Amino acid sequence: MHLQKKLKEGKRFYMGDLLKGIATAAAAAVLAFSMTACSQQTSIPETETSAEETVSEAETQKPSQAETESAGAEAAGPEAADLKDVAGLVGMNDEATADLLGGGEENWTEDSSFYIGRTYNVQLFDVPCQVFTTCGQDNTVESVSVWIVSGERQVTDEEAKEWESRVTEMMGTEPVYDKEISEGGSRNCRWNAGGMAATMNRMADILTVSFQPAVGELK
Repeated sequence: MHLQKKLKEGKRFYMGDLLKGIATAAAAAVLAFSMTACSQQTSIPETETSAEETVSEAETQKPSQAETESAGAEAAGPEAADLKDVAGLVGMNDEATADLLGGGEENWTEDSSFYIGRTYNVQLFDVPCQVFTTCGQDNTVESVSVWIVSGERQVTDEEAKEWESRVTEMMGTEPVYDKEISEGGSRNCRWNAGGMAATMNRMADILTVSFQPAVGELK
């Protein structure tokens, strides 16, 4: 009897300690959960602020529309044109040609004392070329020259013949060849049709085509 009583009392004490342990563990778990929740709630405003700062920084660094358009224009390269577009500048008022062929830059003498005309960057038959105009005293375009090769490499017979064929097709007449090499060392051929004169000049590393009204000796 005494043994059974002691066992019952021992069991009661053991269960009491176990329940106390469970209660203590539960309380600790609740406390830990509460602290974690508080910590997460506290960090939320910091995350939102960081996101707002990131958006603000991204908007600040976003390129303007003008910058985007400018970059797009540069990526697109020179404006495509044909020989008729170029020859059509002859006889026009200089101001009227400012925005043609992708826009021309004013070309002055080195000391800015004399206005020469405009320069353009164009694509002719998928070839990047520079176009130069010269103007008279009344600001009328008197001549246009296309620089196909400008000293950066040798001119090949094949491309010279190809450009000769293109000008011939555009002018609608066959070229006339100079019998001798010019004093400047170029081989020249000329076309004359419809009041327009065209000339192709070829040197070792230069190839140009020019247009101007057929007047005087050019007729």
